[in-house]
Amino acid sequence: MNLTTYDKILFVVAAAFNLSAAATLLLSPNTILSRLKITDPQAKILARSMASSVLAWGIAYACILLDPVRFREFVLLGIFSKTIFFVVYSVAFFRKEIDLKAYVPAIIDLILAVLFVEYLQNRG
Repeated sequence: MNLTTYDKILFVVAAAFNLSAAATLLLSPNTILSRLKITDPQAKILARSMASSVLAWGIAYACILLDPVRFREFVLLGIFSKTIFFVVYSVAFFRKEIDLKAYVPAIIDLILAVLFVEYLQNRG
């Protein structure tokens, strides 16, 4: 199966979003922690450790670009991962534990999850 130009853009955006988030978590964890209003100095360690998972997902989305048949399951797992992230952040947002600025990445993840579902339904 060949990816359409739209599919390529989708997975490039997904990979870039995750890779940039991983870079931020590793290199500048205070950027994300301040959005979440977390001031505990030990939180930097947790944020940096989360970068490994976020980085792995960015690599997974890049793998889909290389071989969409072989790495098809990554799309399904990405739907679950992005939806769970959205749910966790939605609960925090509606409880007023985070503001809209901190909630935006979760909204982006939900949009990507929906687009992944559409991809699987039409081409997967």
